[in-house]
Amino acid sequence: MPAQDFAGRPIADIVTAFTSGKVAARDIVEGVLERCKRAEPYNPIATLDADGARKTADALDASRKQGAKFGALAAVPVSAKDLILTKGLRTAFASLTMKDNIPTVDASAIGQWTAADAVLFAKTTTPEFGHKVLTDSRLHGVTRNPWNREHTSGGSSGGAAVSVALGLGPIAMSTDGAGSGRIPAACCGVYGLKATLGRVPHEVPPDQFGQLTYLGVMARHPADLGAGLASMSRGHRDDPWTLAIGREPFAWPQGSDDPIAGKRITVIRRMTGGYLDPDTEARLDAALAFLDKRGARIKEMDGREIDWKLDVARLILRANQIERFGEILKNRRADLDPSFAKTLDEGDAVDVVMLRRALMDRTTAYKSVQKLFADCDLLLTPTVATPAPLATQDQFAPLMVDGKPIGDLRAAWYTYTIPFNMTGHPAISIPYGRSKAGLPIGIHFVAPWYAEAHLIQLAQAFDSETNASAEFPPGFAAGF
Repeated sequence: MPAQDFAGRPIADIVTAFTSGKVAARDIVEGVLERCKRAEPYNPIATLDADGARKTADALDASRKQGAKFGALAAVPVSAKDLILTKGLRTAFASLTMKDNIPTVDASAIGQWTAADAVLFAKTTTPEFGHKVLTDSRLHGVTRNPWNREHTSGGSSGGAAVSVALGLGPIAMSTDGAGSGRIPAACCGVYGLKATLGRVPHEVPPDQFGQLTYLGVMARHPADLGAGLASMSRGHRDDPWTLAIGREPFAWPQGSDDPIAGKRITVIRRMTGGYLDPDTEARLDAALAFLDKRGARIKEMDGREIDWKLDVARLILRANQIERFGEILKNRRADLDPSFAKTLDEGDAVDVVMLRRALMDRTTAYKSVQKLFADCDLLLTPTVATPAPLATQDQFAPLMVDGKPIGDLRAAWYTYTIPFNMTGHPAISIPYGRSKAGLPIGIHFVAPWYAEAHLIQLAQAFDSETNASAEFPPGFAAGF
């Protein structure tokens, strides 16, 4: 069948084109598969399911001929990170120890997407078990930035960000444990949303009450974040956090109130007083000028006024990881990426006193952020302190700027995203221009619980100014 390249088109256009009979689902899929071939030098795909995608598309086409009704994502090509369970499709967790793993069930969120008639065509790359903010693994290799292959895509949802940036489907499902969805979104110039704790079911992790990881959405068009979130937000009985807001899924679209005029925005340039890249700060200043022009009420605060408890998130994550993967470390250490083995060693060093204090400090961090929202409607920060580092950056090596070390990645680069995985607040990375070297820069908004619609509407307002949704990396122009 002829390929129809819908890259750059929003979900609503794809659904309408298919349901109206103007284009076949199979043609849409063939267009994405053609793009996947062109994207190979950037390595965003962990497992491509071309045959499965074609089979699903053919079934949709047959149903349309019979006059069937379709879901909200009808014929929309989607991908899921290689940490998310997909029935019958390899989920290897980017690990040699799981390279042949074929799940027998879907994660609830991806099952909801496919039930809405989306076409799952691929699993996207991640570091082993999603353990770091750079995307490379012994199983799948290095995933590279779509704007400059010498630089990282960010991580751990690097493959998802690259896929969206290069037009491999309008949305991709990510995970976010300390910024793992928002960081690569900023590095690759796309929109990345982490919803409120419990908005999206994540019933698979064994620690349901203490987890820090969320399933998220990346998109080229802000409205597609809403469409994706609405189609994955039905609760699950095995995720207790989803029970907190009942059985009603997120609804999109919502009302059209101005997301900026009159809104109180607190700006935090530096969470801990560390380095901030001049190009990144310049784009933050430009964003402030735009917000001011649109009628926002802006104030700045010194991030050092808050104890963000950044080490708390690390301790909780490491304790969780060693409990889950300790046997693999013990029995198959040689098969693990060295950086993941070192990460698990950190977890092995966490004792009960440290963990007990960390669990209490998580509540302290939540209350600190809640106190901020007593006086504002939104928090605004950079997403990361610099544009994407080199693809050769080591997880445990200092981040270098102009030949000088500015600290390790956690302390120097992505302090902005970590706290809100602990506190549960929704957050979004919005692409807002590029550095002098041409690398994307993201700004990061955080909202009160359940205010995802406000964040999406805010992203729409920014996109109307920047037209970021229309920008493609060199060699990957829109398909229409």
